[in-house]
Amino acid sequence: MPTPVRPALVTLAVLAGALTTACSGSAVDASCDVDGITHEVEHILSEAGAELDGLESLACDSDWAYTSTRVLTGEQATTDSFLLRSTGDGWILTSPEEACSPGTPFAIPEALRETACPA
Repeated sequence: MPTPVRPALVTLAVLAGALTTACSGSAVDASCDVDGITHEVEHILSEAGAELDGLESLACDSDWAYTSTRVLTGEQATTDSFLLRSTGDGWILTSPEEACSPGTPFAIPEALRETACPA
């Protein structure tokens, strides 16, 4: 008796679609304080008259977080990045120039340096 090919093809198509969807999602490190970081970015943007449309990526190391976000200003959407440092009580925006300068007391961890520090 021949093996039905159609159910196997349907299963493969469903699996391929699931993998594609999983890979196309945002790259958010689940070990990060996603809620706290999102709250701080929303606060920063609201003071500038913009709003957060979502996190594109989020990476954390030690007390540092670097995120690329979708930002809405009126009807215009842009991408912007934020480098944040934990104070223990919350997160504060830190300039890449300050965090990436040699000898700074707020030295960013090497794992985030390549992504967050300007060349």
